[in-house]
Amino acid sequence: MTDNETLMKQAEGYAILRRVLLIANALAYVGWIGSSGLAYMGTFSVDPAILKLVQILCWPVWLISLIGIFWTMKRLGKRRDIGALVDDERTQGLSAKSFQIGYWALLLAVTGIYAANFFVPVDIKLVGPFLLALGVAAPSLTYALLYRS
Repeated sequence: MTDNETLMKQAEGYAILRRVLLIANALAYVGWIGSSGLAYMGTFSVDPAILKLVQILCWPVWLISLIGIFWTMKRLGKRRDIGALVDDERTQGLSAKSFQIGYWALLLAVTGIYAANFFVPVDIKLVGPFLLALGVAAPSLTYALLYRS
C-alpha cells in the first residue's frame, strides 16, 4: 500500500469517526434535554423514573462524544496532510450548509411557537428544552446525513 493510499484510508477513518460522533452527540443531546422537557410536561404516560434514567444515560454519551469531536478536531489540526483530505472544499461547504439548515430549522420553530403564543399560552419551560435540542442537533444530524465519503 502506498503512502497516498494509507493517508486516504486514515482520512476516511477520521471522516467516519466524525460522522458517528456527530450522530451520537446529537441524539444523546436530544435524549438528555428532550427527556427533561417531557418530564416537565407530565402529560405523556411515561414514568418519571424512566425519563430520569434516559437523562442519566444520555448525558455521559453526549459528553464523551463531544470530547471525541474535540479530540478529532485537535488531531486533524496536528496532521495537516490528513486534515486537508478530511476537510476539503466539499466538506467545508457541507458544514456551512448544515449550519444554515440548523439556523433555519430553529428560526422556523421559534416563529411557529411565537405565532402559537397568540392563540394559546406557551410555557417556555415546556418548549425551551425542545428548542435547545433542535438548535444543537439539527446542524450535526444534517451534516451526518448529507455527508458522503
